[in-house]
Amino acid sequence: MNRGAGIPLAVVHPIQPPGLSDLLAELDGIAVDAPGDDDAVVDALETGAEILVTYRWEDRYLTASLRWVQAISAGLDQFPLEAFQEQGVRLTSARGVHAIAVAEHALALLLIMARRIGEAMRDVSDRRWHPYRPAYELAGRTLGILGLGTIGEEIAVRAAGLGMRVVGSKRRPDRYDGVAEWVVGPDGTLEVCRAADAVVVVLPQAEDTAGLIGADELEALRGGWLVNVGRGSVVDEQALIAALRDGTLLGAGLDVFAAEPLPSDSPLWEMPNVVITPHSAWSSDRLAVRLADLFAENLIAYRDEGEWRNLVE
Repeated sequence: MNRGAGIPLAVVHPIQPPGLSDLLAELDGIAVDAPGDDDAVVDALETGAEILVTYRWEDRYLTASLRWVQAISAGLDQFPLEAFQEQGVRLTSARGVHAIAVAEHALALLLIMARRIGEAMRDVSDRRWHPYRPAYELAGRTLGILGLGTIGEEIAVRAAGLGMRVVGSKRRPDRYDGVAEWVVGPDGTLEVCRAADAVVVVLPQAEDTAGLIGADELEALRGGWLVNVGRGSVVDEQALIAALRDGTLLGAGLDVFAAEPLPSDSPLWEMPNVVITPHSAWSSDRLAVRLADLFAENLIAYRDEGEWRNLVE
């Protein structure tokens, strides 16, 4: 780390896509420190660092010199927005950076369930040959997407490419311009579930999304599949478990959960019609490059020489 006079210091949290800190260190006009653990992050920030690049947040990161936080995530519920406002700390999200990876992951979970690959992989450990398990085609079926934002639209485009009909919800449906045949507001969630053979949840954690998918919505999706790559709090987990047990749902593909890591005693682990991934839908070999490009653009704005991207007002 070579830091001259007037050169801002950016601290990069150790939970980062591989290679991100190296890419940031190649940028002109900035010094980069990549500490190895949370305590070292605090030590680095206390040396006068102005910038923090992170997914994780701890209140002790809010040092007097901090002026800008570039989130590695699109979701921002972990950050103290009021405290940032009081101290004049700018926060920029990584919205859009993960869209392709999450969209591919969501469709992968759906395909694994429809083609019953998850159950076949469970047979592998027992060396059991079961070729006559009925599978399903997605072409011609309807996909409901709850949250037709940047990620939701990437999912919609790929689903349409598979021959699926797409419907969904968006906070401002009047502003929607994409491939979905019809779009409703958040109050139309039940309508989307009734129309769909499969529903993908891409909603953030918020007061008005907590428990949005409950027993009624799962009943409306009867005989279908649920995929959640948004936030675990959106789905009533106990209602989901009940729907999977009694056959209301054919299956669930889950990347996010109410409690993470998913507790070892959760019934979801043992259900053959459930596919679980550990909040990894965002993972991509191209993520570090996209984040570095986003950071470089915002670094120009930090110098008052350009416009901020994904700035949280």
